[in-house]
Amino acid sequence: MSLNWKNFTTDQIERHFNPRIAVPNFEKYIVEAQQKAKSTRVKYSNYIDIPYGEHELQKLDIFCKSKLKNAPVHIFIHGGYWRALDKSDHSHLAEPFINKNCLYISINYGLCPYVRLTEITKQIKELLIWVYKNCHIYGGNPNNINISGHSAGAHLAAMILNSNWEKLNLPANIIKSAFLVSGIYEPEVVLKLSLNKDIGLTKEEANNNTPVPCSYSTKLFLSVGDKEPNAWIEQTKRYSKLLIDHDNIVNFTLLKSQNHFSILNILSDSNSKYVNRMIEVTCNE
Repeated sequence: MSLNWKNFTTDQIERHFNPRIAVPNFEKYIVEAQQKAKSTRVKYSNYIDIPYGEHELQKLDIFCKSKLKNAPVHIFIHGGYWRALDKSDHSHLAEPFINKNCLYISINYGLCPYVRLTEITKQIKELLIWVYKNCHIYGGNPNNINISGHSAGAHLAAMILNSNWEKLNLPANIIKSAFLVSGIYEPEVVLKLSLNKDIGLTKEEANNNTPVPCSYSTKLFLSVGDKEPNAWIEQTKRYSKLLIDHDNIVNFTLLKSQNHFSILNILSDSNSKYVNRMIEVTCNE
């Protein structure tokens, strides 16, 4: 079968691009993640629900083991197809970074259909500005900011790579590294999905919020689970090729025996080679 989703039937589109259909027992993974996240929030709850913008969901949590000074900063952007989930479902992903004395920031943003995707992208830019100007208060180094995102969060991370930070009087290389995990990089496919009734994406917005690669100073790491649908995997491969075609060095990883939701277990595992690579890159500018 051709992996060009534009030639897919409606059923094929759903099976390849709706993770909750691709992973029938997805709820099990979400419940497990919420339980682990709750435990982390009990242990590290000093800086919770800090506003970084005007929208009621523009809040962030900061996790760290102790008082830090000039520590590496890592920001995580959660997924949920821009219309679901919460930072509180992902707090446990902070633990491997906490143990290595990083300042870990987990964020929320406005959700579709109550806000448009364009507004969400704008909110993530506001987040980076806030982190750059304020992370020092919590012991973070504004000159060593790194990001990761899962699923729709990977898309949002990819979008802000295109920002003209110098125009905002910020360093052009404000983002030192980006780990894009199991992302959606061609939003137009959402127009063919049943869940678009919850997102409300239009073709114009999909086009305006498609990452357009250029040459970045950011270190780029893209990954996807090998148990994910072939067309979903292919989307990450195509985006990786686009990045390479624009003179970027891309580290691509096919995560063994992982589906779209089990990947979160890797991202919270201090023994995971992938997470340790994330930490190594975050801690070394």
